[in-house]
Amino acid sequence: MYWSNFLHIYQPPTQAEEIVRKVTDESYRTLVRILKEVPAAKITLNINGVLTKQLSRYGLGDVIQGIRELAERGQIELTGSAMYHPILPLLPKDEVIRQIKLNNDANRRYFGEAYRPVGFFPPEMCYSYEVARTVAELGFRWIIVDEISFSGKIGAVKYDRLYKVEGLGDFLVFFKERPFSAGITYGTYPSAKPFLAALGGRSEGHSYLLTGTDGEVYGHHRPGQEKLLSEVFARGTPRTCTVSELITDFAQIDEASPLPSSWSTWEDELAQGIPYPQWRYPGHDLHTLQWQLTKFVLHTIRAAPPEAPGFPEARALLDEGLHSCQYWWASCRPWWSVEMIQCGAQKLYLAVESLRDVIDNEQVEEASRLFQAVVSKAKHWQESGEAQRLRQEYREEHPEVSTELTFGG
Repeated sequence: MYWSNFLHIYQPPTQAEEIVRKVTDESYRTLVRILKEVPAAKITLNINGVLTKQLSRYGLGDVIQGIRELAERGQIELTGSAMYHPILPLLPKDEVIRQIKLNNDANRRYFGEAYRPVGFFPPEMCYSYEVARTVAELGFRWIIVDEISFSGKIGAVKYDRLYKVEGLGDFLVFFKERPFSAGITYGTYPSAKPFLAALGGRSEGHSYLLTGTDGEVYGHHRPGQEKLLSEVFARGTPRTCTVSELITDFAQIDEASPLPSSWSTWEDELAQGIPYPQWRYPGHDLHTLQWQLTKFVLHTIRAAPPEAPGFPEARALLDEGLHSCQYWWASCRPWWSVEMIQCGAQKLYLAVESLRDVIDNEQVEEASRLFQAVVSKAKHWQESGEAQRLRQEYREEHPEVSTELTFGG
């Protein structure tokens, strides 16, 4: 049996320097150290370019260098993704391509030739066929998604074979196994013993375990859980491998037609046709306002002449403002933060404000109105108790959230 452990590390563009430093000390440096201690250990890693730039900006280049060395040694396989962690299925295709290319450019700048991704991580594992097709067109060989995408149910994927996306030739899709990934996320396996016990006899067959979690669960979200990696790596069983190495170890390839979904979507939500509930939930007044602001800013900036004064700043603010966290923290499913909502909305508003001298004043006023509406609604939900009511309602409908829902943002 093989263990292919996919890790995702990311910090939003609005994150405070002190938090980046704290997570680096608790998690990122720990991951690098543990891998260096066991040269046979392997993982697949996504690091969004926004975090790579933050590590460089704050003088944390030892992590960049460590990841680079491990990638050059073949212990880390780096994937492609989107620069500022937006929800790709909710964006126009050219914005999807832009975010992917920005991410490639940033990571190549810091990792050099060690950054040669053949696989792709869509932020939050938010999948759509259109995104998969775009990723394939850009030259990637595979995409990773949550197993719920396979059929809308947990437990339907067979991990003794590979899958390719129907209609996209030889383009592969890997399905992250949710129960084991959730167990890692929520501390069910703080060390090798319970992890191996949960695998049971499965570890003896020709199959693979594909887990996918935030890398921050090792040392930051779960202090001490790095022991799981240290002990499994030291034992050498199950044998660890990168996602791409599975391609050479498993010959059978079936076709699959993954459903639009995310790694935070539940079966009942998919049955209702709600694939991305944490970021755009039908009838959710705050999400509705956020996306009105997002679409207005997208239209305004994309219509502005690139040579106009202030355009580079506006375009950069828009790129950053598309990050997923503001919608996630507005969802009340069950996460909630007025501060994160306001920070994200402000990025978008400032993108339009940067073009004040070259666009109609009515456009600036409309962006301001929408920004204020988002902030006002968020504060009202906080003060009225509406946010708490919705969070409690979600917990009652999805009791699994305490044991199976992955972290996200």
